[in-house]
Amino acid sequence: MDTASGILMSTSAEPPRIGVVIPYFQRRAGLLHRALSSICAQEYLPVQVVVVDDGSPRAASEEITATLRSSIPRLTVTRQANQGVAGARNTALDALGEEVTAIAFLDSDDYWDPAHLRNAAVALSRGADFFFANQRIEGTTTDQFRRQARSDILNNPNSVPEAPGIRQWTGSVAGLTVVNNPIGTSSVVFRRALMPQVRFPLTLRKAASCEDVWVWWALLVRSSVIMYCLEPTGTYGTAGMGFYQHLAFGSVSYLVQVADDLRLRRHVLNNYPMSPGERRLLQEVIALRREEALVSALHLLRRRQENAVKEIIYLLRDDPLCTASWCVTLPKLLYTKFRGASVASRPD
Repeated sequence: MDTASGILMSTSAEPPRIGVVIPYFQRRAGLLHRALSSICAQEYLPVQVVVVDDGSPRAASEEITATLRSSIPRLTVTRQANQGVAGARNTALDALGEEVTAIAFLDSDDYWDPAHLRNAAVALSRGADFFFANQRIEGTTTDQFRRQARSDILNNPNSVPEAPGIRQWTGSVAGLTVVNNPIGTSSVVFRRALMPQVRFPLTLRKAASCEDVWVWWALLVRSSVIMYCLEPTGTYGTAGMGFYQHLAFGSVSYLVQVADDLRLRRHVLNNYPMSPGERRLLQEVIALRREEALVSALHLLRRRQENAVKEIIYLLRDDPLCTASWCVTLPKLLYTKFRGASVASRPD
């Protein structure tokens, strides 16, 4: 295994043996090949890569050339009936060998810069349990941390010795993730012993930034040390079928996403410790999401979107307090709209 020119040898911790998990479901040619090529280019190579073809319209086998197979000696490809991205990741986790001591995630439409796994290995060798990195969206120039205006992350002075650009997070998990969560799935690497039986939940339906954050919370609260890289070392591809920014407001899929997000935030509120101030902040975020769900539901009903009523009923059953929230919010929305229409109709 490449240890990045001895950069890890100065530490007492054993260099991590990284296994990479890739769920795959795509129609566009070339995406998986690009992701795997970025693994081949890593300055610190993984010991195993597992691709789970989740009933993809374009088979993973069509993307994997002889060159890729020779460059990634322990490349495992499994094809299964479609179970969704969470199910695909769980299958890949089951396929990792016992020698793997750290787990990295890479979605099939994303790709890494050569330094990504090296930085993760440095962080884990210096005591980190959980590592994530800054990322960019394909076709853009602004990285995720700056796009979210995360001054607490960007200006964090807790640098890691001998590791430029790597910082240690010393705040709370809630402070890191409740508002503008900066952790991208394809940037995460964590110590396997932290949670040997980690599983992604199968109850969330859109899986766009929800099922992964569900798992990040479970890992983060178990982590003694959390580190991250300021420099963007990965790219979110925008051609993937699961890219969350494809969800347009006013669509049924968007309402499903909001319902899943509400379930995630209620789960966090009910299961993890946080300060009174952080708890109030999360409750405010939940209230705003319930209002957003109401606006989305009204938009769908007005346009008579197919399956809208079904999804609205699902949301209200899943989150009973949403009904009470809507009873308070709906009259306010109607009054605001009526007042605005009255003012607009007055003659000058």
